[in-house]
Amino acid sequence: MDALTTVELAGRIIVALACGVAIGLERQWRQRNAGLRTNALVAVGAALFVIAAALTTGETSPTRVAAQVASGVGFLGAGVIMRTGTNVHGLNTASTIWCAAGVGVLAGSGFHVPALLGASTVLGINFLLRPVAYAVNRKSGDRAEQPIFYRLSTQCNADDETQVRSLIVRLVGSTELSLQAIESSSDPKMADSVIIKVLLAGAERRDEVMEDIHIALEKKVRGLSWRIAEAEDISDPLSRAIEESKS
Repeated sequence: MDALTTVELAGRIIVALACGVAIGLERQWRQRNAGLRTNALVAVGAALFVIAAALTTGETSPTRVAAQVASGVGFLGAGVIMRTGTNVHGLNTASTIWCAAGVGVLAGSGFHVPALLGASTVLGINFLLRPVAYAVNRKSGDRAEQPIFYRLSTQCNADDETQVRSLIVRLVGSTELSLQAIESSSDPKMADSVIIKVLLAGAERRDEVMEDIHIALEKKVRGLSWRIAEAEDISDPLSRAIEESKS
């Protein structure tokens, strides 16, 4: 390998590193899980795989390696996607990692200008389209369909609390409703009793499901009631969960 080839390969790696660092800085600045080092490593790693394919004699194709890099980085991106209740977080970060790999492939293939343009495009999307997305969300917020919240309240013996809570979780898990919060407190009227309050959410009203849960629970508890939940008391943890889910 002559000096010129060495310089060219070093240039490809440097361009991939520069693009990965530029993309990663934006993620790091926003305190995302995959930040500066992750995106830099993804870009450089993708470039190294393509370079290795280009240096290997035989039937190895850099474009075939690039396709494998794209699918492999998908598993890495899936690791930063998290789900909390009905909310999904990390999709933009996962997409950014995938784009960083694409930029690295371009740099590793020797396409320096397209790699730099690609990195600039990714930065532009993350910087410039963010306020646009927020503005669209604010405009459409009034028209967006809000989930329906149900509040279930049960009274049971203190010794049966664990069993009743497990039964509630199992019953809810077999329905299309999602469990948002559950809490227990002592019954001020009866020393040996506890009150279990549950917050459930659904995409639309499912009163018949609540009735089925009511029937399944009524033989296990002393008292039982359910209603459509509203966040009129912010000091209540269950009401705070409603507000957080709507925000």
